Amino acid sequence: MQTKLSRRVVARAVAAKLLAEPSRRSHWLKVTAAYLVEQNMAEDLDLIVNDIAHELYEQSGHLLVDVTSAHPLTDTVREELQHTLRVATDARHIELSEHTDRDLLGGLIARTPDGVLDVSVRAQLKQLAAIK
Repeated sequence: MQTKLSRRVVARAVAAKLLAEPSRRSHWLKVTAAYLVEQNMAEDLDLIVNDIAHELYEQSGHLLVDVTSAHPLTDTVREELQHTLRVATDARHIELSEHTDRDLLGGLIARTPDGVLDVSVRAQLKQLAAIK
């Protein structure tokens, strides 16, 4: 019987394998998924994915950023965001995953494994509404 590992230990090991063997990425993700199911850890998948993203950054300087904006990012905004994130995190490489959400009205939300930058109009309106 296998000993159940913590999600952070799993994330550290998976990130190391993904970095060491990029051509076997699919294999390692399948092995990880099977382990999570076998160990009844599938309900922690969102946390484990975030932990793997954090470990990829820690081990290689590769920062994964989920960006949601009201409208598709222009090249200028994309470059400014990458520059801002690079300066703030010292990341060597920044990979943006871009999504749109018209409910934001304007601005964007950038989520990294360790934090959130919310410069959306929706967030600004909520801040104004909270002032009494």
